[in-house]
Parts: sequence; structure tokens; C-alpha cells
Amino acid sequence: MSKTKLSSKLAQVPTEELLSRLVHSSVFSLIGLSLKDAKATVTDADGVQSHEYVTDKGRILVRNDGIRILIEGWQGEKPILRCALRDRQLDGTDQSSPLTFFPNTDPACNRLPEGFLAAELSIYSWDPATYLDGLDVEDSVGHFISDPDFYVWRQYDRDTYMALWSQAFFLGRAPWQMARPMSAVPVHFVRQAAKLLKEIGYHRVDAVPSWYNVARFFKTLGYSFTYGEHELAYEGIREGLNAFIARKAEDGKKARPLTRSQEAWLAALQNIPAEHIPAELKLPSRWPVTHTNQYWVRMHLDLNPFDAGNSKAAEKLLKKITAMRDPAHCHDRVVVHTSGYCPCTDQLGASSPAATGPAATGAPESSEGKS
Repeated sequence: MSKTKLSSKLAQVPTEELLSRLVHSSVFSLIGLSLKDAKATVTDADGVQSHEYVTDKGRILVRNDGIRILIEGWQGEKPILRCALRDRQLDGTDQSSPLTFFPNTDPACNRLPEGFLAAELSIYSWDPATYLDGLDVEDSVGHFISDPDFYVWRQYDRDTYMALWSQAFFLGRAPWQMARPMSAVPVHFVRQAAKLLKEIGYHRVDAVPSWYNVARFFKTLGYSFTYGEHELAYEGIREGLNAFIARKAEDGKKARPLTRSQEAWLAALQNIPAEHIPAELKLPSRWPVTHTNQYWVRMHLDLNPFDAGNSKAAEKLLKKITAMRDPAHCHDRVVVHTSGYCPCTDQLGASSPAATGPAATGAPESSEGKS
């Protein structure tokens, strides 16, 4: 029995149109590719259609599985581009697609309203002339910048972290920037993706920023936090950064503003043990995406309006809730029926309350009247 072929509006956009609209011209110039004259090698395997464009200087690979579009570029063997658009129709289900590298049952993949079209984007770019040395050498500043999580969650040592952090702070690279982003490439992709998705009927485009500086990037492009608690965390960091500058200016001298990468490193510093953070460098909150919880920050940009329709149940509930504002209102009485018998079955685990409760274990046998 063959699997049902996945399909979305996004996946039906021709590959040449995706490339010409979403990828900045500097990427094509870097590898000497002219879309007008280029011919792609097309393959179909395991539910994924691939278009590969190869030149003497590099290549671009576009993969499409019906749900996710993944575009990657290389100059020689150096990665220069990785961007993607993913239709969210499978979110909150046990279904997935070949190019979706995480389960759709993840808490970040909440189920969307029926008929609501949303796509999630991601964008990475690397200027090949700015790659740091020592990316795979532990305890080097290059390795620290390319994988700061390693030094916080996997192999934390206070002195090592502080020594590397102080170098990264003044180097001008934000966390994870093993090379500088290519100029104009990320902004071009994000803006053009929104235009394309709006044209083909999507209601919203989403982003899931893993770091504070990435969220700041999307804020500048008009994105909003989907959940209020994430916006509060972001604003807490902003307030702390502003206060840091204000403290530096208390002596009457004009304070030098922090660079964007320095702001990002101050935010990253909040992930080490609180007792190890110098008091003057502490911020009111930390970025909620860490390895110690399951938080995912979601941001979005509204595209086309969506009418969710009316719900009689919601209207009835709202009427009851708003009526509570009237002190004379006679509240509805809710009766919850409970069962006094809970049979013990083989399916109950040892940690299940029903497996160890009185109804399951039975009452102690009485010894009265026995000799």
C-alpha cells in the first residue's frame, strides 16, 4: 500500500519561481549561477523531489516533500545558505514529512484551526570569507561561538566559560555565528517569503527564533510574539540591557552603546548558574529557549484575514463568564459525578495513583473475632 502523497499550496510553487523570488542575487553571483540559463538535475526519491544546480564554483539544492521546501547553497564545500518554508498543516498530529526533522507532536507544533493556512520559515546564511578558525577545536573561541550550548549544558566550567565569553563579547560575532551572515540575504528571504505566502492564500507566516538576537531580527521586520509570556521575557532582557547602559553613564560620561552581538552575549550569559553571573551583568530575565525546559518561542506575521466563524458553545460560555461581573448573578451549580470504584487492571503502572489507592489495593483484613 503506497503512502498518501503530501501536498500544500506552498509545494506547488515552481522551483524556478521559489529561487528567483526567495534567494538574493548575491548568492547566485557567488557561485556563478544564472537561473535563466541553468538546467537542474531532477530526482525523485523517498517522497522528496530534488532540483540541483551545479556550477564550477558551487551548487544549489532545492528539496520539496509536499510540506517543506528546503533550499541549500554551497561555495565549494562551504555552506553559504540554508533556508526553508514549511506548511504547518500536520502540526499537532502524529504525521510528518521526510524533510521535517522533528516530530509534529512537539509542544511547539500546536494544532491550527481548520482552514487556517500557516507556514513556518527559517533562514541561515554564511559569508564564506568570514568563517572562524577552530570551529571543531574544543576550548577555542571559534568553537565557543559556533556552539555555546556545549559550554553551558554539556561541559560547563566557570573559568573556561568566562575566558571564552570575554573574547566572544568583543569579537563582533553573535552566538552561533561561525561566519557572518551574508549581507541582505536574510532580510530578502523573510520579506519575499511573506509576499509569496500572502499571494497564494496563507493567513500567517511563523518563525521560531532559538536565540534572543534572532527574535530581535524578526521584531525589526514587523513580527509579533505569538504568546505573551515570551514577549515579557524579551522585554525583560531589553530593560536589563538598557539599564546596563544607564549604569555605565552614571558618572556623567556618555556611555558607549552595546553592539547587537554584545547584547546577544549578555543575554546568553544568563544561562550559566546565577551564582556565577557578576551582579552588574545580571538581567531581569533570560531567554526562555534553553536545554533545561521545553519552551519554544513562536513569532508570527499576519498575512491574510481569517474568519474562524461563530461557536455557539463559546458564545454561551462568554455569556456566563461576563454575567459573573454582576454581584446579584446566581451562578450555575456544577455537579461532578465521581466513581467510588476503580478496578485494578494489568494496564495500571506502578506509579499510577489508581494502582496504589485503596480501591485498587483493598482494605486491610480485620482481625476482630479471630483467634
